[in-house]
Amino acid sequence: MLVRRIVAWALVAVVLATWPPAGAFAQGSPKDTPIAVGEGNGTYTQAAGTSLVGALDRAFADMEVFPANGTPREVKDAGFRRRLLELRLLMDLNAYAYDRDKLRPYRDIVDRAYEAIGVFQDVTDIEKELGITVNPDVVANRRAEMNDALVPLRNGNTRAEMRRFLASPLAALRTKGGAPRLWDITGNSASNGLDAVGNSAEFQSGILRHLQSVDLGVSDIFDPAQAAYFHMVRKDMRDVVLLSAMYPAISGPTRDAVAPLNELVGDYGDTLEAFTAYEFAHQAGMDTEKVAAELRREFERAQMIKNQFVETHALDTMAIALNGVRDAHRR
Repeated sequence: MLVRRIVAWALVAVVLATWPPAGAFAQGSPKDTPIAVGEGNGTYTQAAGTSLVGALDRAFADMEVFPANGTPREVKDAGFRRRLLELRLLMDLNAYAYDRDKLRPYRDIVDRAYEAIGVFQDVTDIEKELGITVNPDVVANRRAEMNDALVPLRNGNTRAEMRRFLASPLAALRTKGGAPRLWDITGNSASNGLDAVGNSAEFQSGILRHLQSVDLGVSDIFDPAQAAYFHMVRKDMRDVVLLSAMYPAISGPTRDAVAPLNELVGDYGDTLEAFTAYEFAHQAGMDTEKVAAELRREFERAQMIKNQFVETHALDTMAIALNGVRDAHRR
């Protein structure tokens, strides 16, 4: 949607140009991406605890003011799902600063809550695309699943345990053991040769290397397997956009280069909203002709933007900018 693309570009400008003081939370829309607490200053392990505890506290603060019986629209408009996304992403980035087996259960808690919230708020997109009111029993079941996934994050003991763990990273960077998928696709790992900002830039650059090596589009958005791949491409690109916005030392040098990535993330998101509605209608035995036509239109628009994105070498431009940041933050 044209309006969506205009808003996406405006959001990049606002997020990257109006930073609050170090350690402060971003103001404005609850979905704005705040600066990583501590701004990534120090070594990889030194910065990990500060940024992750900050992200955890942001998530808890947003959850506290949101009722357990909120509507799908209220959840979609709120900021706490974005806070969980940022926390999960920072957990992945800083995975080498923690014991892998101890970090994984906390990361799984955050991931499960994030996904369940998404399924619940999808009701809003389904109703918009199909022009219907979703059965209250379906809404209630999705709300119950969301609240069940949020139980650990609403539990005071679990919160305290997570906070204590994240506040105490390893004294030295972990060099053995695996890492989350995002590190795996970079073909690299965190390095003592870079400070925290440099490691973030290399992490993002590695994700881009992966995206440069694969097809950014699909041929049939109606195929669930291809739609899942399309969704994964969007997620990987979105993670680069979000991480770039979290670190002032990265956001400045990548200000122009990140805008096309953010635009494509928005266009892919519009397509996936239509796919979610189409899939719901198909599974419910509803007439899918209208929503199928909308999905086709959104997909064709996204493919056009993707082709322009590839032709202008947008990934290369962003990677060059990130590599410059990385090289400026060697130790």
